[in-house]
Amino acid sequence: MEQSLSRKKMYLADISLLAVAVFWGSNFVIVKDALELIAPFTYLGLRFSAAALILALIFWKKMRQINRRDLIRGSLVGFFLFAGFGFQTIGLLYTTPAKSGFITGISVVIVPFLYFLATRISPGWWSFAGGVLAVSGLFLLSASETLEFAFGDLLTVICAFLFAAHIVFLGLYAPRHDAIILSTIQLAFTGLASFVAAFFSESVANIFTYPPAIWAAILYAVIFCTIGAFLTQTLAQRFTPPTHAAIILSLEAVFAGVFAFFFWDEQFTLRKLAGALLIFTGIAITEMKPLLEARLKKKTDAGQAAPDL
Repeated sequence: MEQSLSRKKMYLADISLLAVAVFWGSNFVIVKDALELIAPFTYLGLRFSAAALILALIFWKKMRQINRRDLIRGSLVGFFLFAGFGFQTIGLLYTTPAKSGFITGISVVIVPFLYFLATRISPGWWSFAGGVLAVSGLFLLSASETLEFAFGDLLTVICAFLFAAHIVFLGLYAPRHDAIILSTIQLAFTGLASFVAAFFSESVANIFTYPPAIWAAILYAVIFCTIGAFLTQTLAQRFTPPTHAAIILSLEAVFAGVFAFFFWDEQFTLRKLAGALLIFTGIAITEMKPLLEARLKKKTDAGQAAPDL
């Protein structure tokens, strides 16, 4: 009964992560237009700082319970988040969006190895197989025809490792900390660090002259893609392994392609459809594992319980 309840929680967590992937995929289209008028670190600073402030105001009583361990671990997770976005954003200046999407998606394969290094617990060949299929799908979905390795690609590889570390450490810390407190701290760290980076590399003097479309894009990102998404991810990773989370979140690239098809008139070719199918197959493999293991255990227990004739 307890195992069945645990599986149900895991499936609900995975469905929640699927919703996160949908919102992040949709935000790709919105941010691409917004970045033509707003500098990257200024955008990240406004987005994450506003999200952290709103969470802190809503749950101000809970914020009074923050302790030293919350601050240290929340800041560490926030550092990986900020650094990942930073390398991804700068790398995007020197590479194509398609290659950036593919290389970032490589984190789905990095996660099982980082998880093993951090815990010495093997996630099993199911997770590795699912990750390889997902990366193969990301390649077909996102890679361009020419695959030259540019400076921006190297920065994006670093980004992939940082996002993988974010998923792994969030998976380790989320079950031991309050989800709202952990989410608020990591978002606050990311927002403040982004503003520091913007202060040294961008002009923030014209922050109040942005048109309404920019503030609408920021508001959408704050509510759905930051507060909702990271709070959901933190809660979900209490009940599902980091390897599951990484593979499901790789669907961000699929949904980005879908939204680009509807709003950018981007062609969704057979190659891209094949890529999406491979990603879904990778997810199916990891989702089927607990079901098959439970059925195998049930058959084994039944066989052991059967009387000898």
